[in-house]
Amino acid sequence: MANFDVAAVAEKVYNKSLQAPPTHLFQSYEIQEMDPRLASASDAQHVINHLLNEGLFKIMMQGRDTVFKVVSKEIVGKLGALSSDELIIYEHIEAAGREGIWTKILKTRTNQHQTVMTKCLKSLENRRFIKCIKSVKNPGRKIYMLYELQPSIDVTGGPWFTDAELDAEFIDSLLLALEKFIQSRTFPKPAAGQPRSVPYPASYTGYPSLSQITQWVKNTDLTEVDLGEQDIRALLDVLVFDGKIERVLGGTAYKSLRGTKEADSVNGLTEAPCGRCPVFSLCEEGGPVSASNCVYWKEWLDAAI
Repeated sequence: MANFDVAAVAEKVYNKSLQAPPTHLFQSYEIQEMDPRLASASDAQHVINHLLNEGLFKIMMQGRDTVFKVVSKEIVGKLGALSSDELIIYEHIEAAGREGIWTKILKTRTNQHQTVMTKCLKSLENRRFIKCIKSVKNPGRKIYMLYELQPSIDVTGGPWFTDAELDAEFIDSLLLALEKFIQSRTFPKPAAGQPRSVPYPASYTGYPSLSQITQWVKNTDLTEVDLGEQDIRALLDVLVFDGKIERVLGGTAYKSLRGTKEADSVNGLTEAPCGRCPVFSLCEEGGPVSASNCVYWKEWLDAAI
């Protein structure tokens, strides 16, 4: 038996747990460190058991480790209104996290009749416990996840997809904007009497870096989509393969190649659209992007005929 007020310590531990990110999973030692009255692992377990009984903590597995997830009192109250069938489905969808779960797998794991499962899914969706999402890798599947979560990049395809469809117009507009920005930082404004701008001298080091280009995109009204350095690098790689820009200063910055360099030889991979496609990793026959439905591939073939 614990030699302290378990309920009081549990309340303190619970409030501290709520300050962590919603996706954080707690180890037992983390809970023990939240209050000096928890002098041993046994003391911490008394508090954990109290929170589990109240429904404020949930047991989960992280690899082989048992971990705990904090549950808000609002969610506890809402879950109390669910039927037993709805609760089973909710818990399986919750366990799927940001990847979501396919209805076929959900049916197998819950062992529920199709009619019962369909009714429960509709009820949970109407009450905004869950939502149905589209997967770029499996666009024909119905996948569910918790309403408050955002799908992972593996599911959405990242910023280059809108409603599981490749947004070619969005990509092209960003490529053009990046190309013009790098041009503006590569060539100084022409002096009076000069017909065109000339490059900076070889000693010039003011070319924009990846972080500077990314920050420029964030500071402009180009898009409301939050693009990180990895996303911008993918677009810059396309411009490099297209021969419109090149990496300089040891690969840390970029400069325009407008009128300064001609390709010495043709590389089949980079001549074809596949070699400079920002979503090449998602391309496969039968998938969301493939040679049979690629707008870039069709344009390239038409231009070659």
